[in-house]
Amino acid sequence: STLRNTMPSKITTNVQHALRDTGAGRFFCNLFSYIAGFTQLLFTKPAYLDHFLRPSKHVKSVKYGTHSSQFLDVFPCESKLGKDAPVIAFVHGGAWGSGHPYMYRLLGVRLAMEGFHCILIGYRTYPCADILGQLDDVQEALSYIRRRIGFGELSSIGKNSQIYLSGHSSGAHVVAQCVLQRAKTLDFIKGVIGFGGAYDLKSQYECEKSKDVHELSPLKAANKGVENFNRFSPFVIASNLKSFTGAGAEDDGSEQKQAVSVPKSHEQKQALSVPKFLLLHGLKDTTVPPSQSENLMAASKDKFPCEMELLDGVAHSDIVTDMFDLDKEIKYLERIKKFCNM
Repeated sequence: STLRNTMPSKITTNVQHALRDTGAGRFFCNLFSYIAGFTQLLFTKPAYLDHFLRPSKHVKSVKYGTHSSQFLDVFPCESKLGKDAPVIAFVHGGAWGSGHPYMYRLLGVRLAMEGFHCILIGYRTYPCADILGQLDDVQEALSYIRRRIGFGELSSIGKNSQIYLSGHSSGAHVVAQCVLQRAKTLDFIKGVIGFGGAYDLKSQYECEKSKDVHELSPLKAANKGVENFNRFSPFVIASNLKSFTGAGAEDDGSEQKQAVSVPKSHEQKQALSVPKFLLLHGLKDTTVPPSQSENLMAASKDKFPCEMELLDGVAHSDIVTDMFDLDKEIKYLERIKKFCNM
């Protein structure tokens, strides 16, 4: 009786792990996303299909590493700002285990129309790379952009263009983690824009458990297990920083403030020079709750510049896919432009 009661759940868990750890789940997720996107455009915006099916003639794909996923799709600015327009380097989401830049080509087109140079960063996802490999890829991609900007394959971008880093969902987690842990190496990044980001792995894992998808999701495996969630949570890192005023995160305004001390951890040392953050999150997001951005915003107080906007009526995917509609007015694009000093 006990064996009969336990076997079905055990088999189900094993199958979920197999889908997660072999890359089969990634294949099906990417295939479904491609078919769904193609179908939606076919019936709603057929004029956009050329952008989705193949890169525009204005787009270049540039390799920054040897792996097939280590490439950049570059969408030069199409407005009067020209070469000196700011750069938005975008890291896609996909629960650390799926996603691909081709799914975001319309985002590249839209941001180029809005006056940005947009660079979509391809990177290895789980199981090809865990969080450390993903951080390495994003750092290498950004370093490549910094070295090559204004020359050769990136000659369409001005040497003086400011570089901003952005990401959606798990991609927002990766970029926040990368900047917080490796700020000194990435000191040329002028700001970070997070779209619906998962910044606290523990609470996001509990959210996935409540939906019974936690064994299928790469979150736990890609981030090296539950025991490492604090290590790879931007919220936790920000919470543990010393404030610029010398008070801790729990400063109550009393006169017993300590002098600014040297942080003990490597993460704290790196995060002292982090750039400004802009957190955008949809209030209808049930995949990654808005509390993720709210908590990181609170944790950043007196430690690094951070602003946030919660968006009415916007769900998890909408916050990025709404920008795929090249004719739709997106109010928070003006917030992004202001953040990027446009």
